[in-house]
Amino acid sequence: MQRIRNVIVTAALAAAAACGGGGGGSGMPSPMPSLKSAAAPGQPYTIPSSQLTATYNGVTYTAVYSETPNNGTVMFDNQLAHSSTVTISVSANGAQLATQTSTVYYLENPYNPLGLTETTNGTSYEFLYTSTNPLPTTLTVGDSGPLGSGNYYVPGSQVPVGSLTETYSVTARDATTVMLSVMASGTLNDTAVSDTVNYSVDAMGNITLVSVVVTVPGLGTLTFS
Repeated sequence: MQRIRNVIVTAALAAAAACGGGGGGSGMPSPMPSLKSAAAPGQPYTIPSSQLTATYNGVTYTAVYSETPNNGTVMFDNQLAHSSTVTISVSANGAQLATQTSTVYYLENPYNPLGLTETTNGTSYEFLYTSTNPLPTTLTVGDSGPLGSGNYYVPGSQVPVGSLTETYSVTARDATTVMLSVMASGTLNDTAVSDTVNYSVDAMGNITLVSVVVTVPGLGTLTFS
């Protein structure tokens, strides 16, 4: 599964009012203002297996996405680390078109990502971070910045075959949530790669998957929501 940048669409609300006779008036109630900030969600995220859909040329495609913290610790890059499993599969009419399974490794308290191992359509890679930046403790609409960067390797090899940079942005969504978008872009085997995962976050930091944007071989960029 290649990665492709997402375009986040925000909606604008408008209120209409009508004047009545005798100096009185009536009208539609004003819309609730959008939430301006939210507590950053705790990492690692837990996203239950979610079925999302996208339509292309009249065909409906299905993606199943999940993020699941694993029990216990394992060794990764000579460090004892916690891990999560992130999976996405894309299918149409019961036929699987693309699949990716990643094991993400990190330290806890505070959360600090180390890297991941990834299998995409049967091909395996390893990714190691060379720099990381935490999310701010409060997500404010208009925020954006780096999350980290690193290099891809063929497993067991010290020769890099690509690089990736992760960033985030926070945009208005509705009266009770903001949109947190996590974007990744770079190169892998001389091919440009990118993706975006969009989450809604409420004021208390509770997180919910909104959409995932991927490139499906032979189809192009699809936004699953």
